Amino acid sequence: MAQLDEAPEEGLGAGGDSISPEEKIYPLSFVCDYVQRKKDYLLALEGQTLRESLAIRAQSERNIAKLQELLSGDPNVPPQLHELLEGLRSQYHDICSHTVNLTTKSLFFEDIDNMLQQARPFMGRLLFRDSLTTAYNRYFFLSRCDSFMKETDPQAGFSLGFLDIDNFKSCNDTFGHEYGDEALKYLCRTVDEVLVTLDRTYLIRMGGDEFIVVSTQLTADEFTGIMIKIQQQIAAGEVVWQKQRGSIRVSIGAGNTLRDQVKDPLKLYHLADKRLYQAKNAGKNQVVAAD
Repeated sequence: MAQLDEAPEEGLGAGGDSISPEEKIYPLSFVCDYVQRKKDYLLALEGQTLRESLAIRAQSERNIAKLQELLSGDPNVPPQLHELLEGLRSQYHDICSHTVNLTTKSLFFEDIDNMLQQARPFMGRLLFRDSLTTAYNRYFFLSRCDSFMKETDPQAGFSLGFLDIDNFKSCNDTFGHEYGDEALKYLCRTVDEVLVTLDRTYLIRMGGDEFIVVSTQLTADEFTGIMIKIQQQIAAGEVVWQKQRGSIRVSIGAGNTLRDQVKDPLKLYHLADKRLYQAKNAGKNQVVAAD
């Protein structure tokens, strides 16, 4: 059976001694989020400083104008006051320069924000997508389990289907690994065609030829129907690689938290894994959704 590390107490996919290889990429996401938060904080601080500087600038301008008016009407003004006025003018020009500098710095923050926005889609693909098939990856499942349960429709339950290509090793041995890669891509394209109209339903590559489909909105019966449709459409299609043509079959085990009275996503995963092997032992190319 496929192995999936139990989540540590801090939450599924969290750090600690049981950290997975996939999770070692997590600091990239953390750094991106950290920079975003600091950018927002500094931008807010810069905005407040700019507003205060503009207020001081306006007040200084009024004070200089008033002082100049008072001095111009008195021929007996001591030279020190005129020197003070010139000093105030110089300070006023310094304040104006600092205000311009603050405005320029805000453009730097906009550049940072633009770079972050451009980087985030790439970060998402890097962290959560399988590079070969573009399906979601194992880390996506581990990191989202808690979120999946929170967004699950309480009337439908959380559903999980475990897909495995029948005799995939012999497929690779017979036609080659490039053909096997194309078979994996074909599987994902076929599943995506079935899931395209469904919300909150995801295809995830757990490794090798093992995939899961999870849904937070479909009832147990609806989800089983989707698994059967996936199994049938995969079998009905054809894998084409250069001049080689062939077909693949999948066995599927499925479960639902409500129907199976399972609250933990990882336990549901292992239950679906067990039913997958029941499907294989019963002749393969079929769906088993109940014991």
